[in-house]
Amino acid sequence: MTENSPTINRRRFVQATVASTAILGGVSSANAQSGGNAQFSIEQDGKCIPIEPLSMSGLPVEEFYDYRTPDTDPSSYKYASFGTQNLQRKDTSILFLYQGPKGLSLVMIHDKIDAGAGGAVTFRITNLPVKGKFIVKDDSYDASTNRDTFDYSKHRNWNGKESASANVSWTWQEGRADGAVYRSLGKDFKITINPQFNEKAVLAGEGGVYDGKIKKWEVLSGDVNNPTRTKLNMNKPITISSKACQSETTTQTTQQTTEGSGETTTPMEGTTTTTPPSNESQGFFGKLWSGFVSLIEGVVSFFTSLF
Repeated sequence: MTENSPTINRRRFVQATVASTAILGGVSSANAQSGGNAQFSIEQDGKCIPIEPLSMSGLPVEEFYDYRTPDTDPSSYKYASFGTQNLQRKDTSILFLYQGPKGLSLVMIHDKIDAGAGGAVTFRITNLPVKGKFIVKDDSYDASTNRDTFDYSKHRNWNGKESASANVSWTWQEGRADGAVYRSLGKDFKITINPQFNEKAVLAGEGGVYDGKIKKWEVLSGDVNNPTRTKLNMNKPITISSKACQSETTTQTTQQTTEGSGETTTPMEGTTTTTPPSNESQGFFGKLWSGFVSLIEGVVSFFTSLF
């Protein structure tokens, strides 16, 4: 069989076609993957930070939270979340979105088990999706030692749209933690939280053993095992939205390593900027494009040799 036989020419054509299809398929696949997860945001004091929901292997949020009391199995007299201990921090209030098999949830946790000195927090939450509900109320047990209150109501605004609001007040003693989970946020929401920490909280000073202080408020994002932590202003409201930050208003941040903890906290700053594409991303697609161009040149050269 000669080098210029029709069989070899057809074989070269098929090989070139398959290779070019593979390259194009790779570009399409990479573009599809670059879309990533749905983007959400938190705004505070005119600044916006993008956030991604945490998730753990399809685990429902109530199992992830793992609220334990003497009546649960496993049980505990801590009346707290045992599933989030790796995320909890002493004297710190955290919140994050969680994506589970039953929908998107808002998770709030105050303090750390066996670490903090107790405390008090009040959240006044408005524009909650009316189809959602508190599936975890930490605490919700019936005893005189439980002072937490969950005041929840539904209403319609001026244009007839129904929404919900909640005034939640927590107080907990030394070595314990409190929190809540609101599930079924849906795909379109804009929730506002007005915080009141420590002496500003409704239940501040209740009982004498609830006098610890929350010193930091953080929003968590991304990897459930190593989330990005962004510090929030404890004295100003936040708005959690299903909409992404606009690039020209996305908050520029600097990273600071918390002394002694080895973890990174990203504080919000006043400067805004448009974030350019990373060099790594440009290099990846640049290489794909270069390979594609080289392949096309080879195909053109092949057809030229036929005529």
